[in-house]
Amino acid sequence: METPVQPIHSSEENHTTDEIYAHETTDSTLPNDGYNVSRDYVLKNSIVGPAWELVMNTSFLKKFNFFPSLLSTIYLGLIILYQLAFTYVYIFQLKDQFFGIIIQWVHTAYFWQFIGGLIIGVIIYILITPIAEWGLISLIAKRQEETSESPNVKGRIGFGVSRGLMNFLPIFEMTNLLSIFKLLSIITFYIFLLRVFGREYFMNITIFMAVYLGFAFLVNILFSYARFFIIFENKKALEAMSLSVHMALTNLEITFHLYFTLLLVYIRTFLTSIIFVVFPLLISWLFTYITVSFLQNIIITILVCIFILLLVFISHLNSVLEIFVETIWYNAYRENKKNFNALESDHHTEKSHH
Repeated sequence: METPVQPIHSSEENHTTDEIYAHETTDSTLPNDGYNVSRDYVLKNSIVGPAWELVMNTSFLKKFNFFPSLLSTIYLGLIILYQLAFTYVYIFQLKDQFFGIIIQWVHTAYFWQFIGGLIIGVIIYILITPIAEWGLISLIAKRQEETSESPNVKGRIGFGVSRGLMNFLPIFEMTNLLSIFKLLSIITFYIFLLRVFGREYFMNITIFMAVYLGFAFLVNILFSYARFFIIFENKKALEAMSLSVHMALTNLEITFHLYFTLLLVYIRTFLTSIIFVVFPLLISWLFTYITVSFLQNIIITILVCIFILLLVFISHLNSVLEIFVETIWYNAYRENKKNFNALESDHHTEKSHH
């Protein structure tokens, strides 16, 4: 539905808000084929196009985001691997053998060192991930404001870290509030239900979790703008979430045209899961069917090297994907704010005429 606005300058015909909006955000001439063309044009030239160009031409963002992406990939893979292994043990009644292995492991010399390292790693992940994510958004915004002729190359990483630290508490709060709608939480809960109720309820649990996944997907879309309200408008977590829902519902065409970005994030999660599941299975198969220790050592070394290379490669791809997705949603937030400001200006103009 088009929203009429006041005529601009001496134009003889009224332009839609979207047409004015597109003129404000691009130097090209807007096709005059109706509302859908206008919306597609804005998406292509003001949201998705600039995001792709930024990812292709800005290397420092990839460097800034690589280590947090590596941590996220490792954390995600280990959590899913643990859940799948534990579920396999419960479903196939292998608890005695499993706990026997655990008891033997507890009495090893390196057990407590491993536990200490694991705790430190989890704390680092919990602290670094939100700081890096919101620092990345700030760096994207800063990069968008720079011109290609005079880019500001100083203090980029420090700026991103400082912005992440400044917004840590509201970011941490919002992350916890939305954690139950994250794909990792859904997978973990799904596997937990399978472990508790067993194979007899597999279909019922799967149907229920599929519905919940769809609901979580919708929630994630509606709250996609919340982080920008926190960073750029200093809103609290709950207020930012409320404003995000309002912006999403007010700009449904733009918001739901970008739903595929969440699908990309979900696909990334599944690819990471596959890597962390396949390699332990390969090693298990190796010890089962190859008994020569010399060959075992060679094959394990090769598999470990391949796994590390794939881990680095997947982490890099995840980092690039995160930058692309965050830039798309930031551009959408900026465009929607312009649209909102234009409507507010038109509203005040109409009131002044009465």
